[in-house]
Amino acid sequence: MVNLADVAHQVHVSKMTVSRVINHPEKVSAEVRESVMAAIDLIGYQPNRIAKALVNHQNYVIQFLVLEDIVTVEPNYAILLLQLADVLNQKGYTLEISTTITDNNHIDGVIVSGWRQSDLPALEALRVPVVLYGESPTDHDMAYVDVDNRLGTTLATNHMIEVGYQKIIYIGMAVDLPFSHERELGYLYTMAANKRVSRVYTVSNHSHAAEQLIHNIMAQLPENTGVVCATDRIALGVVRALNKQNGVPKKYGVIGFDGVFIDQISSPQLTTLRQPFAKISKSLVDNLFLQLQNGELGMQRIAPDLMYRDTTRAKKRCYR
Repeated sequence: MVNLADVAHQVHVSKMTVSRVINHPEKVSAEVRESVMAAIDLIGYQPNRIAKALVNHQNYVIQFLVLEDIVTVEPNYAILLLQLADVLNQKGYTLEISTTITDNNHIDGVIVSGWRQSDLPALEALRVPVVLYGESPTDHDMAYVDVDNRLGTTLATNHMIEVGYQKIIYIGMAVDLPFSHERELGYLYTMAANKRVSRVYTVSNHSHAAEQLIHNIMAQLPENTGVVCATDRIALGVVRALNKQNGVPKKYGVIGFDGVFIDQISSPQLTTLRQPFAKISKSLVDNLFLQLQNGELGMQRIAPDLMYRDTTRAKKRCYR
């Protein structure tokens, strides 16, 4: 089935640009508009009429849909929910929380977190606007907001190189999702650009799994090794294992990703990539209302902040 990404690839523009041509053509140049429309005709793309249609949003209720086990991510949700509720309250809307995909007529839109590939068909079938927290696959035309995962691990890997770690490995998360792949690619591309040898491991998103991995590969980790981790949970397990060798930060460096809570309770405090939840929450709501107002799909990545703390050598410290 031909989708938005196919049109974007044909014209060498973004999916957002194609969406804007379809739903808000006055916002793009005549040249781009003509090229996109020609590609649509050429490959036979049919816009999603449900997504394009304006919604009669009189309920003033937005649903936050959680589709994963919150045991492993609960700090993220506490902060994200508070931020979302605040942004929506300012617009006169109420936030409702759900854990199941249900097509009902009492909500005006859905913000989804923790989705998996198998959830996307049901989400696409909903009759209200949907925005994903987390980048959607290229074969699905869905609005999303995500942290710039590739930029994050690029920043982390560059920092490890700049402060002198000779060997740098990456421990990723064993899930087949765009954010996981992007975090790994940031590490791989940065290592290649600096003519460094890459080494990637994957574990489940649990600190004990990461701790066990480090025990298993300890013989392969000489002193002055930096470890870039896909999440703070993974990094916490790495720090625990390396601390048994009296290693962090004297012998080894560790950087996590998320910067919500775990980074501050680890000992020593964890250098991490912090997701800016205030910006993410505002963008999720803005993209939802973009669909409500004119059917336009928004796709946005937001840069994370590298927080220098105590698990790496650092040019500066940041305690927050």
